[in-house]
Amino acid sequence: MKYITAEETLGYVTDSDPSNTDRRFLVAGSKNVLIDRQKKVRTRSGYTRLGVANTALTGVRNAWTWHTSTGTKLPQRFYDDELEVYLGTIDATILNAWYRVRDGWSTTQRLRQATWFDTAAGASVDLQIMVNGDDNLYAWNGAVVVVQSTTATTIVKRGTLTWAQSRFFTVSNRTLINPRTGNTHTYTGGETTTTLTGLNNTTDIVAGDVLFQQVVTTADTPTADRNNHYVYSHLNQIYVGSNDDEEVQISRNTSYTNFTYDATRLAGQGGLLTLDDPTRGFASLGETLLIFSGRNGIFKARYTQIAVSATLAETLDVQKLFTGIDQGALNQETIIPMGNAIAYLTNEVALRMIQNPSDLEGLNPKTLSNPIKPDFDAETWLDSSDIPDAFGMWYKNSLIFTAPQASRMYILDFVEDADGKLFRYWNPPQILPIGAMNVIDSGDGDKLHGHSSGIPETYLLFDGASDGQYTNMSEADKIPIDAKAVYAYDDYEDKGNLKTFDEYYVEGEITPATDKLILTLKYDLDGTTQIIEKTINGSDEDILEGSVSFNSLAQQSLAVNPLGSFLNPPSDARKFRVIFDVARSDFHQIQPTFSINDIDKYFAITGFGANSTKSPRRDTSIHK
Repeated sequence: MKYITAEETLGYVTDSDPSNTDRRFLVAGSKNVLIDRQKKVRTRSGYTRLGVANTALTGVRNAWTWHTSTGTKLPQRFYDDELEVYLGTIDATILNAWYRVRDGWSTTQRLRQATWFDTAAGASVDLQIMVNGDDNLYAWNGAVVVVQSTTATTIVKRGTLTWAQSRFFTVSNRTLINPRTGNTHTYTGGETTTTLTGLNNTTDIVAGDVLFQQVVTTADTPTADRNNHYVYSHLNQIYVGSNDDEEVQISRNTSYTNFTYDATRLAGQGGLLTLDDPTRGFASLGETLLIFSGRNGIFKARYTQIAVSATLAETLDVQKLFTGIDQGALNQETIIPMGNAIAYLTNEVALRMIQNPSDLEGLNPKTLSNPIKPDFDAETWLDSSDIPDAFGMWYKNSLIFTAPQASRMYILDFVEDADGKLFRYWNPPQILPIGAMNVIDSGDGDKLHGHSSGIPETYLLFDGASDGQYTNMSEADKIPIDAKAVYAYDDYEDKGNLKTFDEYYVEGEITPATDKLILTLKYDLDGTTQIIEKTINGSDEDILEGSVSFNSLAQQSLAVNPLGSFLNPPSDARKFRVIFDVARSDFHQIQPTFSINDIDKYFAITGFGANSTKSPRRDTSIHK
């Protein structure tokens, strides 16, 4: 007896009729499952809280990880009026906690940042330049230490690095801030040693305190009474855009606060660009700077060197590359660099991609979201004030976008097969309360973290078998993962004839604790003929084989694997095969669905199908 089976999952699609879609595709209704490089569909893992609980009713509005020039990694998040940084091990002290860098920011504007290198006096130290919707520029050098001891006028830091090696300023802006107290302290020397000197006071500093260099504020920059909403660094020049006008102001490459330029402008001087609409965001593609303007336009900053009276001058203007109704970028947070390409969400909303600089002259962005266009069309990409609220990033060959207002995440995987051919596929939506994302090393390497869109909490994503986990939590506090894999209808390659079967085959992976993996079979469209359910139990030794640990893809090259490939099956997962006896019933199409909704459960599906044959009935209702 032969079983006609589907043995791979090719992706998730919603732009076609599921009754006329390849049976190997997941369709609308699927959620919280991922497709790995083996083309196996599996339950997504859960999420685990990083740090302490926080019940404040303010979600995280932006996040990033700053890889500094001195090798430190500083993951940051912005919520309410606070900028916080996650500190792992500092000065040989394990902290593993969030610390406030600065508060007092706008509670209605996003904080955005760029990295700029200060090359003065031959040095090359990077600064984090920030804007917050006012007319100031803000700069932080990322300096942080842990206090060993103090006297009335000195601070001894832990570890062997000097204060200067820890990035503290040695000539100006010599101000510390203690996030525990909120107090500031000035110093005058000692930066080249482990003992800082000339403190104005140390009375409220104790051993174990974490100290930061204070954020520097430069008021009325680039221009007074102009709100700075966007900041970007390109070839070490700072570009500042605003929601309030069409101008982009550019700094000199030697100073992030100097935006001036001579009448005969020289290379590296400041500049001014005028667009058709206010800025929405920036992106670099090689040495080309792209500027997304308003709802419709994409521009390129154009530099041309010319000889003026024996002086090599440089002109600066913009070239419109592309315009179309709602075809500009949604916001800066959804403009994503991905190697030699830029992906971005449009105001339509669609996901588009620009691939390389040579394509720019006749720009024709490629659309990536067509397979799930109905999902994108129906999604909530704006907040209650009609302000774009979406976030994207590129992580391990996956484009990931969040729609925080709806608590949904969309993942597009790019995969290189054994023959070197690149293909891509969408995964079903992931139901997660996540807005912003970044990569954080919390002690076990760089991993993807997401930040809650409702409260100021951060989570390790795709970890464990339940949602909302934390250390020493009770079973009652765990949140179940409602996972569902809905496949397209299967006509067993015979559309016109009635079919029948009496056995249905399923194989996959399951854990012993998974006692309610439900197989649902809908006979004909929406189950109009009948709907049956079968239960697969992970403790049923009759259907189990060996461990599936050998199936782990975590050791394969990072360059070719999608996100789902890095989610190892639970250590106790086992291979299963089961054949269900089913009462014969005639049908034209069958739609299978696999689902669980419980804590600490896991399944993967590697094959399914029936011993389908043509029905002995000669006539059908469609035969005229």
